[in-house]
Amino acid sequence: MRFPSPEPRIAVLGATGVVGRRVAAELARRGTAIALAGRNAVALTALARQLPGATVHIARAGDPAALGRAFAGCRVVVNASAPLVETARPVLAAALAAGAHYVDVGGEQAAMHAVYERCESAARHAGLVALPGAGLDCVVGDLAAAWAAAHLVGAADPGDTVRTERAARLAEDAPLDEIAVSYVFDGLAVSPGTQRALFGAIGIRARAWYRDRWEPMPPGVHRRISAGPALGDRDAVGYAGGDAFAIPQHVVANHVATYVSATRSPGATTALRLALRALQLVPRRAGELLVTSPASDADYAATELGVVVQVRRGDAEAHILVRGRDIYRTSAAITAWAAHRLAGRTTGPIGMRAPGELFRGEQALREVAVAADLTIERSFA
Repeated sequence: MRFPSPEPRIAVLGATGVVGRRVAAELARRGTAIALAGRNAVALTALARQLPGATVHIARAGDPAALGRAFAGCRVVVNASAPLVETARPVLAAALAAGAHYVDVGGEQAAMHAVYERCESAARHAGLVALPGAGLDCVVGDLAAAWAAAHLVGAADPGDTVRTERAARLAEDAPLDEIAVSYVFDGLAVSPGTQRALFGAIGIRARAWYRDRWEPMPPGVHRRISAGPALGDRDAVGYAGGDAFAIPQHVVANHVATYVSATRSPGATTALRLALRALQLVPRRAGELLVTSPASDADYAATELGVVVQVRRGDAEAHILVRGRDIYRTSAAITAWAAHRLAGRTTGPIGMRAPGELFRGEQALREVAVAADLTIERSFA
């Protein structure tokens, strides 16, 4: 689909949330025209004063008419309204109706599963792009997996960072044995929105890709990973990450799964595995009562993070480690980068897309690292 030349406007729904306001600030820093949308008029107006040229729109995910007014004339809609498992589908529908591409800040597996299954046709028929999981989870893991897989199969991928044609699936002739994406944190502080998303997934088993379908992961599954000298060697437990849905769209592998480690202590990791099993027995309404108050910006900034991507075929392996700080600033910078890149393109793949289908793995990951102040370490053997 081709767009006219004027400077594109990007809408941010949930603009006063922990991630939303950071996305808006990143877009403003890039000189992007912004439409701020959400439910709190006072907070939106205060934010708009800090972002010259930003417009304010009162809208919530369940009000299609208000969303239509907020998204009118926008090239891209960024959905930062949690929980995405509830907001993704109605906001995506409103974005498409307004003629805008859709991206969201999450990587909630349940939300991604729903939109992949039910919204791909609508996005394709509209001639637009839907890019769920456009934050830390799952842009970094997806792009790193594409880069590592391309190395293992010897597939050169020249060209601009933003694809103008549909990418060929990697390893089509000889599938990779395994792709594992592990998220590693030290000093983790999470927002109330993230907590609600986690508790909203109570009772829902994490899924992984097995040969030709997504299946529930066994309870308590874990693996040993190396996150480099700074983050150390540790155990990671099975996690409902969006990479398991995104990567199989463009890389053929027998197994794709995601893991998480929030501690270096083996005992604490075992306790986490048991807690994850126990949470499946907690009613969702009770889980909502466990949400704590927001942490400070200093707490968020103190979080150390790493994304470990391991790709294997036979005896050949490729590892990529991406490190940084502050999951919310990092996610916001990545989402803003993706939205800005998508808004500026004139033609390319449409429909429901994974990051690696819209952007070239190595080039895009290097750009993301600069935008989000990340470091990349790779080991290809």
